[in-house]
Amino acid sequence: MEQKIWKVAVIGCGMFANGQYLPNTPKETHAKLVAAVDIVFERAEAACRKYNIPNAYHDVYELIEKCDFDIAIDAASIQAHHEINMAVLGAGKHLISQKPAAPTVAQLSEQIALAEKKGVKFACAPIHPMRYDLNFAKQLMADGAIGRAYYAKCNMSHGGPEYFQYRDADPSWFYEPGAGALVDMGVHGLQIVTSLFGAAQSVACTAIVSTPERSVRSGCFDGKKIKTDMLPDQYLITLRFPDNRMALVDAGFSQKAAKAPQLEIFGDEGTLAFTKPYMTNPRPELYTDCPSRGFRGWVTPDEWIAPPKKLLSQCCILRDLVEAIEADTTPVLSAYHARHVLEIMCKIPEAIETGATVKLETTF
Repeated sequence: MEQKIWKVAVIGCGMFANGQYLPNTPKETHAKLVAAVDIVFERAEAACRKYNIPNAYHDVYELIEKCDFDIAIDAASIQAHHEINMAVLGAGKHLISQKPAAPTVAQLSEQIALAEKKGVKFACAPIHPMRYDLNFAKQLMADGAIGRAYYAKCNMSHGGPEYFQYRDADPSWFYEPGAGALVDMGVHGLQIVTSLFGAAQSVACTAIVSTPERSVRSGCFDGKKIKTDMLPDQYLITLRFPDNRMALVDAGFSQKAAKAPQLEIFGDEGTLAFTKPYMTNPRPELYTDCPSRGFRGWVTPDEWIAPPKKLLSQCCILRDLVEAIEADTTPVLSAYHARHVLEIMCKIPEAIETGATVKLETTF
């Protein structure tokens, strides 16, 4: 039987799509790009020329009306995700959404219900549950390498989108309501620690506006001043989990550089540390405390007989979705997990305002 080639449309042709989805779609799985979509039509046209894509469209509605596609990747700006996702799912197409997929838990639940009604698969970024190093660590934890794991500390901060990366598009929107450091960076840390410990029971948070005005440092808008005091730009988020476990997520736009590990997992018999960029597919570093053998120290763990899959790109989410479609399973990067992370983010403002711990209701 001839293998199906999945037809993919990318909605939003900005920096991330050009860095991940557009160049890597045919490398990750048996798929081909059939359409590029952007409200700045010149960006869609440029993507078509660069990646040999046959169709360029102005918006999701023109895409649905005119194009034969199987899967849409929503890589548009954060504030546009819900409308785009509802349109794609309503058309009965499989969907990948950049994070977060919606501004509220109710709206993401609406997307999930529509996907179930239409019988299509729905995967949500980020891609951390697919990471080689994170899955390697989960294997070590399951085998008791650090004893009972009870605390995770995750640093997901950089110097801000106007500082951290070269941008030809105006980064001002990152600091406007509906966007911000929490949904841009906090979502990563929250997904990581819930991938390790499961659904959280409660959240508390402290946050500040560290820098009320910033200057763009590169690209076409180099030197532009941005008002950045509408939302906090640095968060310290604490989560409580069942079985007396907890996590700290440090997330924001106020760390120009750091030498701290991105992630550390602490147990009563050792520590796992993630000190290298995760897209390089490193193994986590392992500290073990073994009194029965008179040893404590850092060691290099061997690979398993059947090690986790390594990542080629962040377009691995497409591979995850295609495998779920073909096997009729739930994607690893499930919308249910994304909804739990979104609930945490939605309840953080209440935790900040009240100074109290806020109970969480969703699970995955």
